[in-house]
Amino acid sequence: MDLVIRNASQVLTCTRPDLEAPYTGQDAGELGLTTGGVAIEDGRIAAVGPDVDGMDGKQVIDAQGGVVLPGFVDCHTHAVFHGSRADEFELRAQGTPYQEIARRGGGIRRSMELLREATDEQLEESVRKHLDWFLQAGTTTIEAKSGYGLSLEDELRSLRALGIDHPVEVTRTCLAAHSVPPEYEGDTRGYLEMVANEIYPAVLAEGLARYCDVFCETGVFSFYESQLIMEAGRELGLRPRIHADQLSRTGGARLACRVGAISADHIEFISKEDAVAMRDEGVIGVLLPAANHILDQDERPPARAMIGVRCPVAVATDFNPGSAPVFSMPLTLNMACVRFGLTVAEAIVGATMNAACAIERQDEIGSLRVGKQADVLVCDVTDYREIAYYAGRDPVSVVVKRGVVRKERGSPRAAR
Repeated sequence: MDLVIRNASQVLTCTRPDLEAPYTGQDAGELGLTTGGVAIEDGRIAAVGPDVDGMDGKQVIDAQGGVVLPGFVDCHTHAVFHGSRADEFELRAQGTPYQEIARRGGGIRRSMELLREATDEQLEESVRKHLDWFLQAGTTTIEAKSGYGLSLEDELRSLRALGIDHPVEVTRTCLAAHSVPPEYEGDTRGYLEMVANEIYPAVLAEGLARYCDVFCETGVFSFYESQLIMEAGRELGLRPRIHADQLSRTGGARLACRVGAISADHIEFISKEDAVAMRDEGVIGVLLPAANHILDQDERPPARAMIGVRCPVAVATDFNPGSAPVFSMPLTLNMACVRFGLTVAEAIVGATMNAACAIERQDEIGSLRVGKQADVLVCDVTDYREIAYYAGRDPVSVVVKRGVVRKERGSPRAAR
């Protein structure tokens, strides 16, 4: 064996023998709990479980009674941006609403200005820094959106920057329909036509994205405008995703069902009936507790009702410079439990197997199954619940991506 991780008190395989699909209902917290460890060969998982404790390899990592689990999959991020909006964080802390900050020229428009001013090299440096942060916190795969360029040139630059060589794998989404840029102010339809007729074809010509996305929200893009741009992307070959029902009830989740979106994200204002519709149409509900926390929203997704009706649920950070400057999945798991009422097991499954399903990568990542890509974490805790319990602490001691150790510190230690 190339690499053997052994002596774990708990191994969370996040697998079921009969299912390689989103876990729902009573199975939403299916951790596939065992002991022992993981053996890796040629970048793939070769063995999992108690028998691994007796194996040897070219490299051996002693988990020292820690917890082993799949690498986190962050299925909703805005990882390509330049600069920060820390001043807006302070304004919100003093009581200024997000919508008011946006009206003053902040929010997405401010990030647009910063990105457009950045050189290609600066954009790539920012993306690399952000991916480094993800990796150190145990995230081995992300979905990342454009959406701060809002022009043909700058949307393409953003998506290209997300294609840099880095251990963290990136699934790219074109979110040109994030906001209306100033040059199209008062002409929303004209902007959406430009996105559909110029940006999407150029993105596809370069193979820069697999998905398209839209911010369906009051004061941004209406239900019908969102439908038009999602259908335009779908007809060209981009599968839709949607920012749905975050700040108000816009019908975004139902729209996701109508157009065959892979996911509806945020969903603070959906109903139990919406969740049933999502379940029936195979739409995954992506919960983003960090944004809900940073914006201090009173409204929260009906997570328990969603699980009750067997609607698939994933968990992601929504890492972005405004409403969720949070890259740590362990911290996000804590928020998912505290704010949304998930169990720790449900939150972990939501950030591994179900998140992999939300980017259609479940055959390769998201669980520790023999034959899958070897993306593995070792956490220096003895009970998986401690990963979310110690809020703000980094529990990830070892990160393995495609069978290669990318992070290793302190305890657990390499045996040789």
